[in-house]
Amino acid sequence: MELKGEFEVKSDRQTVSSFISNIDQVTSIIPEVQSAEKLNETSSKLVVKAGKSAIKGKFNLLLELKQITEGEDIDINARGSGTTGSLDLKANYKLVDLGNSTLVKWTVNLNIGGMIATMGARVINSTAENYISVLTDSFRKAFEK
Repeated sequence: MELKGEFEVKSDRQTVSSFISNIDQVTSIIPEVQSAEKLNETSSKLVVKAGKSAIKGKFNLLLELKQITEGEDIDINARGSGTTGSLDLKANYKLVDLGNSTLVKWTVNLNIGGMIATMGARVINSTAENYISVLTDSFRKAFEK
């Protein structure tokens, strides 16, 4: 499944790039992180609570920052499994300078397996869109402090 969108952050592109290139900062905006173990400067092991109703559960994830082009874009991968299934997420964030703010264009490719995959596209899409919306709001709010 592929999801796309964009949002504006009230900060310059270099500051946004530095934020999204930092594994600790990225981890800080992920909703419902139960635990995080930093492995190195570009990867962490996370336990995350995600989903809704019958497909809600905890996931053990490996989060990795990949293909960092400073000031321009970054690829972020997360893969793992939990009580309700498995997931493999590949996200790309492109940063567009708007002067005093930055436009963040994102694309997420999500592959899921297990019980989650049996729930149907409408439920999965709705759950994924809701989670990404919360993540996007957290990202934006990190620059409003």
